[in-house]
Amino acid sequence: MKIHYVTEPFKLSEIPLKDVYVFDDFLSSEMHRAIDSHITRSSMWSKTNQVRGDSPTGLSHHSFWGATYFRGIEGGSKKITDSDMKPSDSYLAQWFNRKIQTDFGFQWVRFQYMGLNSQTQGLQGTTHADCSPEDEWNLSFLYYTNKFWNKEWGGSLRFYDEMQQGIDGRDEHIKNHQIGEVEFKPNRLLMFDGRIPHGADAPSPKARYIDRKSIVLRGDEIRLIKDTSEWFHANDRIYNI
Repeated sequence: MKIHYVTEPFKLSEIPLKDVYVFDDFLSSEMHRAIDSHITRSSMWSKTNQVRGDSPTGLSHHSFWGATYFRGIEGGSKKITDSDMKPSDSYLAQWFNRKIQTDFGFQWVRFQYMGLNSQTQGLQGTTHADCSPEDEWNLSFLYYTNKFWNKEWGGSLRFYDEMQQGIDGRDEHIKNHQIGEVEFKPNRLLMFDGRIPHGADAPSPKARYIDRKSIVLRGDEIRLIKDTSEWFHANDRIYNI
C-alpha cells in the first residue's frame, strides 16, 4: 500500500483501490469554513459512534461523538429520518455526497453510511475496517472539517497490514504492523479501500478541549460513470445553513 498526495480529484477508472489517496484543500476556503461552522453547532451530535467487534466484555473498543445522515439497510441505502435533523443538516449531507460522486465520476449502488465523527483527547480510535471481511471491496472517504489544527495536537490516521481489533496506535505491538500514516489537516480529504485496517489517534492533551472532526462516507458497490452528461455537477454553494 502506498499513500499518494494528489492535487486534484480524478475520475475513478478501477475498483478496488490499492492505495490511499490524499487531497488537500478539497473545498474552497469559504465552503470549508461554512461546513465546519454548521456541523459544530448542529444538534445531531451524540456519543454513539462505536466499534464493538469481538470484545470479551461486550463493551465497545472505542466510542466517539458522532451523528448519522444515512445508513445502509438490507443491501440498499435509506435516509435516516430524525426529528432532531434540521432541513439544512439533510441538505448539507446530500450536497457533500453529490460532490464526492461528481468529482470522482461514480454513482453509489450500495451506499452504506454517511455521518460525522468527533474525538476529544482520550477518545483513542482502535484498529478496525469499514466493512466485513467477506466484502470484496469497499470505498471510504474521510473529510477533515476543522478550521485550524496544530501539528502538535496529533490526530493522525494510521493504516495497518492486518486487523488488531481492540488495540490502538499507542500499543507497542501494533506499531510493528503500521504500514502508513496520514496527518490530520483541515480541509483534507482521504479516499481508500475501507478493508484496510486503520485507526484514528485522539487529539493530544495539548489540544485541550479542541475536537478532531470528520465527515465519513462509505459504500461497497458503485457504478463508474464515463459519460459526462451523467455527472451530477454539484455546485459549490450551500444556501440557508
